[in-house]
Amino acid sequence: MSHFVNANPLNYDAKYPQTADTHTNDEAKIEIMEKNIGKEVMFQTDDGTQFYGKIGGVPNSEHYRVVVNRSETPWEWYVREEAVHFVIDPLLK
Repeated sequence: MSHFVNANPLNYDAKYPQTADTHTNDEAKIEIMEKNIGKEVMFQTDDGTQFYGKIGGVPNSEHYRVVVNRSETPWEWYVREEAVHFVIDPLLK
């Protein structure tokens, strides 16, 4: 089997089914999520309360750490990725 640039990464001599290395996939997902650090987001808690904040970090591949500025002390929330809604500035459209 020869090696080509941009070739299909599947090993055709392997036993099936093939599985992906989930650890590698998590690292890649975290790297992509980290590009959103500093972006403004909205999210809603289970009781219906809505919060606005900025992404302050990525603790794992399923959550964002969102910093909400309330009064004098900022709150940190760990919000599932699918619950975060990015705030888009209409002037940038």
